[in-house]
Amino acid sequence: AHAQITGLASKPELNDEHCSSLGPSPGNAERVTVTTKSGAQLSLKPLNLKLAELLPGNRVIIQGLTNAAKYNGKTGEVLSWQGDRWIVDLEGEVKEGEKKERKSFRSENLVILPALVNARKRAAPDTAAPEAKKVKAADMKDIDATDERVVGQALARLLPEFPLLAQKCVCVLATKQTVTIMYELGQHLTDRQGDGLLRRALKPGEKVKGIEELDALEQCQLLAQKRLRALASHCRINYCDLYGFIKQGMKEPKFNRKPQNT
Repeated sequence: AHAQITGLASKPELNDEHCSSLGPSPGNAERVTVTTKSGAQLSLKPLNLKLAELLPGNRVIIQGLTNAAKYNGKTGEVLSWQGDRWIVDLEGEVKEGEKKERKSFRSENLVILPALVNARKRAAPDTAAPEAKKVKAADMKDIDATDERVVGQALARLLPEFPLLAQKCVCVLATKQTVTIMYELGQHLTDRQGDGLLRRALKPGEKVKGIEELDALEQCQLLAQKRLRALASHCRINYCDLYGFIKQGMKEPKFNRKPQNT
C-alpha cells in the first residue's frame, strides 16, 4: 500500500512526503513500517498515514531492493500494472536509437514522487463551454453496441474530448470504492451523495479535499482510462445512468426529468 505522511510532530520535515508500506511493525502491531523516498524505514502510527494510490503516469523512486540493489535510488515513470508488479520506464541518459530501460517492480519497492507527478501545465479552457460539443453519430452507435470491447473503445475515444464524461465515470466507479483517490473524487463530484450522479463538476485547477496535492481533472482521466472494461459493462446496463448521460449530451438524465403528475 502507498500513503502520505501527515501530522508527524517528531519529524515534521517528513510531512506530506509519500511512502510505501511494508506492513505491521515487528514487535508492535499498532504501528506500520514504511519506506520513504530516501530509503529510510520508519515505524509510524496509522493516524500519521493518509492512504494514496499508485497509478500509471506517477513518477516514482525505487527503494528497498536487495537482489537488484543497483536500482535503488533510480527514478522512473509508472507505465502499467502486470500481475503482481508495476512496469516502470526508468529515467536516465539514453543513447540515440536506444529505448529507455524498462523494468518491473513490486509495489512496496516504489515510492511516489508527488511534486513531479502533475508538472505538465494544463491548457487554458475554452470559455465557450467545451461540453457543448455533441457525440458523433458513429461513436454513439458504438456506445450502443452489445460488444463490450466496442463500447470500451468508444469510451476511450470520448474521454479526452469530454472531461465531464471522465468525471461521470469516476462517480459511477466510486460507488464500489472506499478510502481511495477514486472515493475522494466521487464524494466531491456527487456532492457527498455517493450515488454515481454528477452534481458538482470540477473547475480547472480546483482542489479536492483529501487529495489536494493531485490534479483532480487529470486523475479523473487516468482513473477512467484505467477502468474502461468495467465502464463498458456499466454503460451497457446504464448503471447510474452512464449510458443516458452520454446520450443526453453529457448531462444527467435524472436531473432533466419532469416530476410526474400525481
